[in-house]
Amino acid sequence: MAEKNKSSDRLVSIADVFKAAENIRGMIRHTPLARSAELAALVGADVRLKLENQQLTGSFKLRGAGNVVAHLNQNERSVGVIAPTAGNHGLALAYAGQAAGVPVTICLPHTADPAKISAMKRCGARIEFYDEIEAARQAALANAEQAGATFVSAYANLQMIAGGGTVGLEVLNEWIDTEVILVGIGGGGLASGIATVAKAINPAIEIWAVQSEASPTFIRWKEAGEPVNVHLAESIAEGISGFIEPSTETWPIVRDHIDRILPVSESEIRKAIFWMLDHHQQVVEPSGVAAVAGGIRYAGELAGRRTAVVVTGGNISGDRYRSLTLPPNLYPT
Repeated sequence: MAEKNKSSDRLVSIADVFKAAENIRGMIRHTPLARSAELAALVGADVRLKLENQQLTGSFKLRGAGNVVAHLNQNERSVGVIAPTAGNHGLALAYAGQAAGVPVTICLPHTADPAKISAMKRCGARIEFYDEIEAARQAALANAEQAGATFVSAYANLQMIAGGGTVGLEVLNEWIDTEVILVGIGGGGLASGIATVAKAINPAIEIWAVQSEASPTFIRWKEAGEPVNVHLAESIAEGISGFIEPSTETWPIVRDHIDRILPVSESEIRKAIFWMLDHHQQVVEPSGVAAVAGGIRYAGELAGRRTAVVVTGGNISGDRYRSLTLPPNLYPT
């Protein structure tokens, strides 16, 4: 079966985001918007962290997954859903599927974090492994076509985008004076959803998306004004890395409504992980900390502007966390 709403020619609206908020009420946690005195000192204005690493399933992905499951018809619910993922999308879909009695199959690269794999299995998901994420994506598409299951992209899906937009809705409901929102960007589902909400509520709010230098797809597309071929390298932030479908529904939103797309290095991502531990006692995975890395690197450009920084996820095993350790003199104080 084709991905749900894949052929739609409309973009997500703020009404879709409000509907998503209704659909997932009771399934998700309203996460904290916590002041960061340390980032505020760098920026010279109030800076707050939207702590989606404290979300149920450990990342923002549950918002979109819950919204997808809510939109399935009875036949789709009985056949089930299938998705390729580096981890968090699969875990969220497994959780939402278990809650709704929907069968879930997850296609993973062999390099997926063991903590995420174990959590998916506890939620009853069927797991298939592949050499890398693109092979997992192709297998999921083929299996969906053969079995009639609903293929659920982590980003190229209107319900995923609308679900991600509920993060922006919570931020602005709590802090309407926000001037800039920093958010990590991979396939663009979360950033697109937040941009949809923010620009509808206050067009003056700026959305700055932060992407790994190793996987700079949207940076290059934004520069070119259209999808182009991009060289991709390995990144420790696998959740915001890898191939992005040129036909994705997120691209028009990114192109038209995200003000800046900024790179951060692998070293800056590593440093930000331990900066969050040292200054906020928060365990955050590499993909989850991109916006924090951006806040540190671009603090001078944010000078004097009230800024919300989205921390997107905290699912990381102890072994992997320890493997990222850096000597203390390599990260900022």
